[in-house]
Amino acid sequence: MSRGHAYPPDLARYVEAHWPPEAPPLTLPPKLLDQALSAAFQASLTSEEARPTRFRLLLTPAEQLPEGGAPNQGVLRLRFDRSRPLYADELRRLGPAVPFETSLIGVHAEEDKLRIWGIAHSGPAWLAPTWGGRSLVPNWTYDPIIHVTGPGKIAIRCAGKLVGAIERGLLVDATMDVFDSDWLPAMFAREREEVRAEHNALQARTASPTSVDHSLVGRVGQHMLRRAIQLVRGARHGGMILVVNTGLEAPPNGLDGLRLKYRFGQDEPSHRYRTLLLQILEAVAAASPNASVGWLDFASNASARLEELEQAVFELSRVMANLTAIDGAVVLDKRFGLLGFGAEVSAELPAPQRVWRALDTEGRERQPDDFENVGTRHRAAYRFVNDHPDGLAIVISQDGGVSFVANREQEVVFWEQSVSP
Repeated sequence: MSRGHAYPPDLARYVEAHWPPEAPPLTLPPKLLDQALSAAFQASLTSEEARPTRFRLLLTPAEQLPEGGAPNQGVLRLRFDRSRPLYADELRRLGPAVPFETSLIGVHAEEDKLRIWGIAHSGPAWLAPTWGGRSLVPNWTYDPIIHVTGPGKIAIRCAGKLVGAIERGLLVDATMDVFDSDWLPAMFAREREEVRAEHNALQARTASPTSVDHSLVGRVGQHMLRRAIQLVRGARHGGMILVVNTGLEAPPNGLDGLRLKYRFGQDEPSHRYRTLLLQILEAVAAASPNASVGWLDFASNASARLEELEQAVFELSRVMANLTAIDGAVVLDKRFGLLGFGAEVSAELPAPQRVWRALDTEGRERQPDDFENVGTRHRAAYRFVNDHPDGLAIVISQDGGVSFVANREQEVVFWEQSVSP
C-alpha cells in the first residue's frame, strides 16, 4: 500500500507494471486506460437520486465476448444502436439500470477514444467466492474490469483477481480477507475434528470408507458465514454475530456477560447446519473414487443433490441474517448452532485497556486504535472478546463495513474485512 495520495493515473501505471503474467498482455493503450479510470473515478464521486454510484466497467469490445453467452455462463451482450460517450455523468445515469452484482457497462475504442457500446449481463454467479458458494462459472475474459464501489473507491480486476485499487486516497495492491488467515480456522480446529470423526464413523459402515480433508469441513462453514454477512450488508440495517466457545450442552460460563432476549431450544433444528454438513460430506464421498475428499471435489461436483444441500446451507445463512434485524446480537456456538438472538453484551464487562487494528490477515502488524472512536456495536464486540478470549465477534455496520474482532495473545484485535464487491 502506498503512503501518499493516489489518483487514477497512478493506478493506471501500477496496473501496467503489475499485470498478471498468466494473463494475456494488456493491449489497451495507456492513454485509454487513463481515460477509463478517470471517468470511473469522477463517476464514483456522484450519486443518482441519493443512491451512490456503483458499477462495473468492462474494457472489452462487444465482438470479443463469447458468442451466444448466457448469464452465469458468460455474458448476454446488449448493444446500443449508437455508442455513447464515456463521461462520468453518463456512467452515473446508467448505473441504476446496470446493477453492480449482475451487469457491466461495456466500452470500446473508437478513433482513439473510449465509448460505451452497451450492457453485458453476466448474472450473479461470479460473486460466489465473495458471497459464499462454489464458483462453477468459466472465466470469459482476461481484459481489465473496473469496479466502482463507492466514493473514490475504484479497483481493476483481471479474471476475478485484484490487480490494483484506490481506497481512502491510497493505492492498494491487496485485499484484507480474514477467511484467508490461519488464525480464524484455528479457532474451529476442535469442531472440525469432531465432524471428521463423526463422518468417519458413518463411513465405517460402507464398503469403501472415504475420509474428508480439513479444507472441505472448514470452507463450507466459511461460505455460510460469507453469505450471512453479505445478506446483512444488503439489508443495510447493520448487525452483530457472536460466536461463543460452547456446544450443544451450552454450559452457562459460555454465555457469561450476555443477556439473551430470545433463546432457542437446543434440538436438531437449531443445529441444522451440522446435519447438512454431514450430508454434504456423505454426498461428496459417495461420488468420489478416492480414499479422501476435499474442497475441490465439492467445488467441481455439479450434482443436483449437492446443489440442493448447498442451497439449504444458504437458507440457514438467510435465517441468521434475518435475526440481526432487531437490536442485539445473534449468538452461535462453534458448531454454528443457533443459541439465540437479541443478545445484549453487558455494560458491566470490563473494557479492554486498548484495541489494535490489524494491518495484515494474521494480525502480526498492528496499530493502536481508540476504543471510544467507534459505535456501540464495536464497543460491545470489544468487551465481549476481551471477556471471552476464545470467542469471535463479527460487526456489520449500516454503511456496509465489516469488522472481525478476536483476542490474539491477550490483546483485542480487529480486522476491517474487505467487502468489495
